[in-house]
Formats: sequence, structure tokens, C-alpha cells
Amino acid sequence: MTIIAVMSLPLVSVLVTVHDDASRVGATLDDVLTQDYPQEAIELIVVDDGSQDATADVLDEYRQIYPGRLRVLRQPRGGASAALDRALREARGELLAPLAAGDRWPHGRVRAQVALLERRPEVGLVYSRMLPRDNAHGTPVWLPELEVDPPRGRPVGRLLREEIVAPSSLLLRATLLDRLTPIPSEIPRAGWWLTVRAAKAGEIEWLPETPDGVVETLPHPGDRVTRLREQLLFQRWFLRRTTSESMFLDELGEIWRAFAAGARKLLSAADDPFAELIPVSDADRADARRLLADAREALSRGDSRPGLALAARAAATDPFCDAARTLLAEALARRPRRSPSDPLAGARRFVTLAFADELLADCSLLQAYVRSFDGHADATLAIDASGLTPAAAELKLSRLVHEHGLDGAEGAHLIAVLGPIDAAVRERLPFGVDALLTATPRPAPAAPSFAARETAALRAFAARRSAA
Repeated sequence: MTIIAVMSLPLVSVLVTVHDDASRVGATLDDVLTQDYPQEAIELIVVDDGSQDATADVLDEYRQIYPGRLRVLRQPRGGASAALDRALREARGELLAPLAAGDRWPHGRVRAQVALLERRPEVGLVYSRMLPRDNAHGTPVWLPELEVDPPRGRPVGRLLREEIVAPSSLLLRATLLDRLTPIPSEIPRAGWWLTVRAAKAGEIEWLPETPDGVVETLPHPGDRVTRLREQLLFQRWFLRRTTSESMFLDELGEIWRAFAAGARKLLSAADDPFAELIPVSDADRADARRLLADAREALSRGDSRPGLALAARAAATDPFCDAARTLLAEALARRPRRSPSDPLAGARRFVTLAFADELLADCSLLQAYVRSFDGHADATLAIDASGLTPAAAELKLSRLVHEHGLDGAEGAHLIAVLGPIDAAVRERLPFGVDALLTATPRPAPAAPSFAARETAALRAFAARRSAA
């Protein structure tokens, strides 16, 4: 029975990265080798990233004590991201667990995290600890409220505002690797990268642990200037690649404010008025000017979503360009804001409401809409499916979307309003949107109604509203 149980468990590749960690790597390896998960189901890979101290001797000693248990790979110094990227390429496991030398694991972490992923196939990454935040004096402090509302689901925007998830507490599915690797050479925080990209690809989940004194190492502990500089580089990388389809576009204002706040903190911490916060080349400045012109043109046409994305790219490419920052602020000010509890949360600027029963009975409504609105439009078709069970809504709407080729990146932006929701909230939906797509017009003061043959007029109406 024991053999069958072990064979049925997924192989977990633990990926330890080290650089001049002779005094710390032993305790980290001990934690892996004493997990209550079967050792036959753990692959332990150690990448020595150009250590110059006695790290190699320590690793050789562990290989002698535990023959066949450690696979040690040595490479010239390339940095923590390059070391982890190498480990990810070498891993054979179904599940992958990054672990930096010096970080510690509780005895039951692997078993508990594997169990969660086995129960929750929709989750691609689970984590168990969060990083402390800097207080007003720049000292890392633990804030208990982090555990009250930990990042769950697909919180890409929140994860980009700050590094929250402790990188040595991750367990992720190897099936995500095509969307996570290679880690760009200019990315300074590999664990942060994996978390953001995993949330973009699927759901992440928080699995709390019983406090046991385990502490995660901060990147560059004690070196606040380095931490802040790396934070800016990381956020800028994503901001420079913003598109109208970016999952975080509706949270772009918060991300930009966090980026600017980090720059101010770095300037203060560096204690040097001439410190280079972010390197900006002549080519960057030229790119920013081109992006700025494109953003202005898009916004003048009423294409506010692409215009906002282009303004963000211009400002991130050259953060010292006043014109780019001003245009970004103006574009952000024009964006509508919705509460996370709003059933239309996640919708774009112009919202058309349709009704699931009508779309399922008459596909011409949806066909007409998608001919007038594509994925670049700053518009959302919200489908009220609250009268169906969530499972039935997901099945039927997914089939409908697939049949019309809307599951690609270029398709019209759709969201579903799923039940159960309060009856009063459902009744107010036709009054809280910009337009209705329906064969059965509602009386005023509901939003104006458009039938299938009137979607060109709906598009013109949307353009006027967005330009207002």
C-alpha cells in the first residue's frame, strides 16, 4: 500500500539556488530532506551560481551523506534569476518549488501544498507566506493584516503594485512553464515574476501555515536602495508592455502610483540628488515620443483603452518625460471606477448589457455585436446569466463564445454576471449600464436598447459616450 501511495503522488522538484551561501545552505537542505512528503517523490536540484566561498564543499558533503538525493549544477555567476531559470529547465517534476539558500521550510509544507493543488485543479500556484513591508523608516515589518486579504484568484494588478508573496513559499505546476519561462535577463526578482505570470495564466491560492518561526529572506536584506531599484525595474518592465488587453489595465492607476512612490522612496533612500533612479537611453526617449504621439492620436479618436495603454508605455519608457506623465494622468482621470463588489466589476468604459436567455435562443444578437466591437474597443458586453446556475452558465456561455471564435485575444470583451445575486441588484442592472443589446426593449429610465440590426448605431453611440 505504501508503494502504491508513493507512486501515485506527483513528483515535486525543489529548486535551490545558491551563491556564496556556505554558512546557510545546510539548514535549507535539511528542511527539504526532512519533509514529511515521501523523499522518493522529491527531486532536489541545486544550482550553484558561481560561488567563491566554501559552498561547493558543503554541497559535496551533502551529496556524500545523501547519495543520489542531490543534483548539483554549477555555472558562472549569472544572478539569481538566471540560476532559477536554469533550475526550471532542468526540473523533471510535475510540481516545482523554488527555494533560496538561507530560507527555511516548515516540516509539512510540501505535503500540504501538494494536497491543495490535487484538490484544486484550477489553481496553478499556491503560496504559504508573504513578505513584510517597509515601514516609514525603511525597516521591514510584518503586518498581520496581510493575512486578512491575501492575493487569491488572478490578482495581477495587485501583485504588480508590490512584491507580497514570499518567493521561497511557492509551489507551481510545471504545465505553466511555457508561459513563465524563460525569465527575461533584465528581471531582477524571479519569484515575483513567477507569481505575476502564474496569476496571468491561471489562479493562485494562499495556504496559511501554523506559525513556527520560519522567516523568509528579503531580497538583499538590509539593502533598501537595491530593493527599491529592483522594484522599479520590475514594474517598469510590465508597464512598458501594457496593451489594451492587459489584465491589469483597470488597475493601472494604482500600479503607476506605486511605481512613482517607489521612485520617491529610492531618491530619499539613496541620499543623493544626482542618483540615477532608472536608466533611460536616447533610444528610450525616442520610443517614448513615438508612443506619446500614438497615444494622443488614439485618445483623439475616442479609443480610450488603447490610448491609455500607449500613454502608460510612453511614461514608463521615459519616466522623466513630463508630457507623457501628464497625458497618462489625464487618461486615467477619464476612466470609470467600479467597486470590486459591483457585478459589473472588470468592465471597460462603455458597458452594454445582454441577457443570457436571449443570446442562447438567438445567436444573431451576439453575431451582430462582435461585428461592431472587437477586443481593442473600450467596451464590454456584460451578459446577465444570474438566472442560471453558475455551472450551467459557464457551460452554455463557454460553448457560445467558442462557437463564435471569441475566446481569442482579439475578440470582443465579455464578462458574465453570475448568480446568486440579490434580486434588487439584478433588477437595477439595466439602469446601471450604457446600453442594452436586446430584442425586447425596456422602458425608460433603463438604458437605451439596440437590436441586432442596430449594432452600428450602438457603436456610434459608444464612440460618442467615450469621447464625452
